[in-house]
Amino acid sequence: MQLPRCWFGVDVLASLSREKVIIHSADGQRVARPLRRVANRLGFDRQGEELFGAVVQDVLAGPPVDAVRSEGGLCCHTHWVTAPDGTAVGLVIWLAAPPVGVRPVYNSWILDVHKAATRSGGDDLSLIGTDRRVGEERAIRDLLRHMNPEDAGEFVSLHYDAQTGREGTFAEAFWSVRPDDRWVHFWSTAFLLGTADERGSTVYGLTAQLRDRRIDTRLGTLVRYTNATLLMVDARTRVAITATGDLAPEFEDERLLTQVLQQIDTDRVLAASPDSTVEQTVSVDGERFRAAVFSVTSAQKESGAPVAVLLVPL
Repeated sequence: MQLPRCWFGVDVLASLSREKVIIHSADGQRVARPLRRVANRLGFDRQGEELFGAVVQDVLAGPPVDAVRSEGGLCCHTHWVTAPDGTAVGLVIWLAAPPVGVRPVYNSWILDVHKAATRSGGDDLSLIGTDRRVGEERAIRDLLRHMNPEDAGEFVSLHYDAQTGREGTFAEAFWSVRPDDRWVHFWSTAFLLGTADERGSTVYGLTAQLRDRRIDTRLGTLVRYTNATLLMVDARTRVAITATGDLAPEFEDERLLTQVLQQIDTDRVLAASPDSTVEQTVSVDGERFRAAVFSVTSAQKESGAPVAVLLVPL
């Protein structure tokens, strides 16, 4: 019997909804497929797949309590990842011979799509580089305070899918943050239950820390070396997804952020050619800035491209 020596993340909500084991990730890397479709690729033989599937189904039927068992030369370690309100969103499991490898880090979140705000929980919130506490609701841009600006398009798509996606959709985003001198990489997903009307404003999500990923840092470098401030805006909802640069702390004040967004003509930017930049002057509490506004690539075209607003003091 072949059982891969690997930690597997199971998407609890998807598995319970579809009545089959949905593998979220393997050793923290994206899978997002039913076990039966990827078992061979992940290293299971037929016997191993059947045993693993049966164990996961048994654990999912019980209470969300972490456990450790050993039998017949195998170790079974189970770890639950719960949202701040107690909803189980992830099951992380090792079922293989010892020694047991280092368990990947998983965090949970609840997104209020109408307020563009999240509450977070899970293994380690400190990785994102903010002082956010478990269960504390904050604007999504606070969560992404140290995010690579080029990744904002991923979050625009995730936010759009979370609002409008059909039942069974996996909304997802790859993203990286740099709160100090090193990059930390993540993959966030939400399995959508019910219709958009049935879900209301609440969507549950699961985030896995990735070992590494390739990233484009051109926008972040531009901000760092020009003393500018960069806002990444969902043009469809006019919500600021991220704020990076000198004025970023001040834009925690919604009033100042609203001043900028009211002066930016996002429709004009989206109507322009993809490589065009719209320049204008904006005022923030009486201080004038040159604003360069342009669209950037989104992972999902129908969401409406995210818009970058680069602010330079005059």
